[in-house]
Amino acid sequence: MAKANIQISSSRKNRNKIFRLGGILCLVTAITGIILGGVYSITLEPIRRTRERLQNEALSGALPGAETFTPMELVSSLTNQGVQVQGVHRGSKGGETVGHSISVTSKGYGGAIQIVVGIAGDGTLHAIQILSQSETPGLGAKASAPAFLRQYSNKKTESLTVVKAPPSAPGEIQAISGATITSNAVSDGVNAALAYWRTHLVGGK
Repeated sequence: MAKANIQISSSRKNRNKIFRLGGILCLVTAITGIILGGVYSITLEPIRRTRERLQNEALSGALPGAETFTPMELVSSLTNQGVQVQGVHRGSKGGETVGHSISVTSKGYGGAIQIVVGIAGDGTLHAIQILSQSETPGLGAKASAPAFLRQYSNKKTESLTVVKAPPSAPGEIQAISGATITSNAVSDGVNAALAYWRTHLVGGK
């Protein structure tokens, strides 16, 4: 009988210990959740402001002649070669439309490439800006370099073609060495933006 009582007492102690450990675990989890929630709330606004600043810089960089950018309704998320049109802004100066900045997402070697394409009122490809990319450092990541981006400046063409040799025609873009997939992804994104402009924005709509 005494042995049985000892076993029951030991069993109760084990259960109590488990309950206590469970309670402590729940308390730690709750406190951790509260802390993480607080950190998220604190950092959410700075993150939003940073994204907004980067977008504004990209819009201005793609269409530097504009002073203000007004969001426009997206008529169609035109897809071509895995590209999706994400947004359109009308660029204005002194109340007059000077062009449009079209944001697209293209699929690169390392993931999505977000591009802002500036198109002047006469359809000239003014410039492009890479808003974000995760391409291979030293290779595809060079898509953000000025030397590559300059190839897309002030071009009057309906479409672009990536070539490995130095360009011999207005619509040609020389690929980044060792990063043809990335180069094509950027040009596909620009081509999608040009197609959207011709379909929905030609004439300064």
